[in-house]
Amino acid sequence: MNTSGFYKLLLPLEENLFKKLTACVDFEVTGKGRLGNHLVKESKGIIPLVRTTTKFQKRANVFSEVHYPIIKAIHAEILMENLNLPEQDFNNALAEVYNSSYTKMGYHSDQALDLDDHSFIALFSCYENPEALQDSHLRKLLIKNKISEEESEIVLHNNSVILFSVETNRRFQHKIILDLKQNSKEPMENRWHGITFRTSKTFIQFEDNQPYFQTGELLTPADEEKEKEFFQLRGQENRSPDFIYPAIFYTISPADLLVPGNKNTL
Repeated sequence: MNTSGFYKLLLPLEENLFKKLTACVDFEVTGKGRLGNHLVKESKGIIPLVRTTTKFQKRANVFSEVHYPIIKAIHAEILMENLNLPEQDFNNALAEVYNSSYTKMGYHSDQALDLDDHSFIALFSCYENPEALQDSHLRKLLIKNKISEEESEIVLHNNSVILFSVETNRRFQHKIILDLKQNSKEPMENRWHGITFRTSKTFIQFEDNQPYFQTGELLTPADEEKEKEFFQLRGQENRSPDFIYPAIFYTISPADLLVPGNKNTL
């Protein structure tokens, strides 16, 4: 399925991964009914960084053994569907869990400051109780063209993946919603676990517990002025299909300044 550059795949996974995926991440509350944390694929002390406007306090977790089969299944399904897309070297991800009290978000583009310009973003979805899934549990990805404002939607089925390029991300906004209007009664809880896999082009390495870019600059916490600038740039990115970030050597998220680790070693 291809909708305006957004490709939908259904992964033939043999088991429900919700419990394993949730158990291997040290989540923190990022809003009402919403948990999240970053995942990284560390290699010899080199860490792929993706900065966002969310101020995480807990350090990122490293990819676990349960994440790699999902990535492998994505690549296999791309080949099966003859999508003619390059194999992706996903090295960073945002893991999230939403419950039924989190139903709305604003339209946005994924923050691409640190994303490889030629890469794709992959949104994986699974549900806590897929055998009890009803239409009222299924979240949707709403998509809006930044220029024409034309809208479309994709249902986020269990074990589905939505693929879109960083270039497509620039041209469109999107949001994930839960349409409670489909059921006038209070829906039974069926939490959603989403993982946004992406490929970072920005790498840091820690020396004496200090994070340095590979170009030698120190990654620093933003002061009030830089934080204001960061949000202004983010607003421009959300509005414009042609926005390009300047070089930025700071972060507004304290977690970016901490060495990532496994959940059971934190």
